Amino acid sequence: MHFSKRKKETPYLIFTLVLCIFSIVLTAQNRQDLTQKRQNLLKEINSAAKLLNATKQDKKAALDQYYTIQRQVEQREELIVTIQQEIEFFNQSLDRTTGAINDLQEDMNRLELEYGEMARQAYRNKMNDNRLLFLFSAEGFSDGLKRWRYIQQYDDYRKKQASLIIETRASLSEKLNGIEIKQAELEALLATAESQQQLLQKELVHKNSLLKNLKADESRISRLINKKRAAHRKLSTAIEHIITKEIKSRVGNDRINARPIAKSNNTASPTAKDSSSIAVSSTAFRRQKGKLTWPVKNGLITRHFGKQKHPIHKQVEITNNGIDIRATVNNLVAAVYDGQVAGTQYVPGYQHTLIIQHGNYYSVYSNLEKVNVKKGDKVRNGQLIGTAGKNSQNDKLEVHLELWKGKQRMNPAVWLTR
Repeated sequence: MHFSKRKKETPYLIFTLVLCIFSIVLTAQNRQDLTQKRQNLLKEINSAAKLLNATKQDKKAALDQYYTIQRQVEQREELIVTIQQEIEFFNQSLDRTTGAINDLQEDMNRLELEYGEMARQAYRNKMNDNRLLFLFSAEGFSDGLKRWRYIQQYDDYRKKQASLIIETRASLSEKLNGIEIKQAELEALLATAESQQQLLQKELVHKNSLLKNLKADESRISRLINKKRAAHRKLSTAIEHIITKEIKSRVGNDRINARPIAKSNNTASPTAKDSSSIAVSSTAFRRQKGKLTWPVKNGLITRHFGKQKHPIHKQVEITNNGIDIRATVNNLVAAVYDGQVAGTQYVPGYQHTLIIQHGNYYSVYSNLEKVNVKKGDKVRNGQLIGTAGKNSQNDKLEVHLELWKGKQRMNPAVWLTR
């Protein structure tokens, strides 16, 4: 009956099934990550499309339109790459599933042949009758016990073989259904990739058209660049001054509190309490990365963080220490998280600037027409702290948001809730 050989093959089949399942789970996770990335990119592209529609008739906003369409093109290209990666994952998954189906079919055929052979042998040998003869023909009690155990193991093995056949058949059916679903999803992704490619070509045409218009208005744009850069320098100086002053004040207080006192006790010193509070606030804020409240409801990012080359003056590099957010619903501005007001200041070109401390972190809100809080005030996450002012270049309601860790500038976009 080759009983020992079949016992060795059973663990191999189980191992193959487990390995197949593990591979499918990993592939599914990677595909989920790509799907999530695709959805986020589509969300950002749709936001940019809304911004372009809102400013397409405004000649003053031509530069903003250019940066928006440029960002949209970059995101569209990234989206197409992401979809292509998804398609590749689908193809790999289909190949693996097809291979698994072939392996399962082979296992199924082998199991059915083995089971059929066992059934035939049992019938030919009239196994039920021969069992008693097999037992009673034992040479002694010990030999009889061994023969009885052998019969039990044989019965167990037959039951396991039957169970494996049922499980394999169910798994095979499930995978066949799954492959049809995957093929349909793959076709949908291919169609999406094609439509995104067509949209990209239209956006590139629009981008070139905007660039042509910008070149025709080069002198006015040059004046705006110089004006904006001057205002930007003043804003950076003002923010750094307030943050530096706050840090120095905190260090100074720590030194005063650290002086020895005449009467000792077991309570923690003010310095230890302050340092502990700062550390706790910093940790709490750091854990909010990707979860911070947007300062304006349904806001759209018009200018992104970092350095960008000017579309006309290639030698000119425009640096943005934060992000500019268009207010689309109302002009109310909210705190991105719990904190304490570190200071406020009026900066020409950016109107009122408000700085909120979150431990070692600082959120900075500029271009505020009105501020509702003052230095030292405690603020809560989502609390209304002021109203957005108009952008001096296009008369649109905007808030300039910066995020600092000590004196290090960070990209606020990656900290806001997605």
